[in-house]
Amino acid sequence: MVWTVGTLFFGLVLILASIPLVFKPAQRTPSVATLDTSGITVNVSASLADDRTLTVFIRLPVDRADIIDPRVQIVMTGHQMTVPANVLSAGPGAYQASAMLPMAGQWEVQVGIGDEIVRLPVDANPAGL
Repeated sequence: MVWTVGTLFFGLVLILASIPLVFKPAQRTPSVATLDTSGITVNVSASLADDRTLTVFIRLPVDRADIIDPRVQIVMTGHQMTVPANVLSAGPGAYQASAMLPMAGQWEVQVGIGDEIVRLPVDANPAGL
């Protein structure tokens, strides 16, 4: 009798402990792209926080940073919406732009470097949907 109750209790504890593993929300992975323009390699990444704050990081060679002026536009193409994003220097050869997305959905980050445009898709739907 004690063995049966102990086994049932242990099984219940294992089941309850596994619930977070089974129902863990999907992790958001950052969108990443590399652009080679005029012999300059530019790395762009966009990450989205749970509160829909979008952060865009732009990295380029330090010796060429003074001749490149990146532009960032955040667009929800299905709704013809744009969100303003100010690009700020984040150190030598690095830029950062942040914006709060006003609604869930499929967004696109467009980073302009000269005549080239890097497009990164961003899924702002709630995790797991």
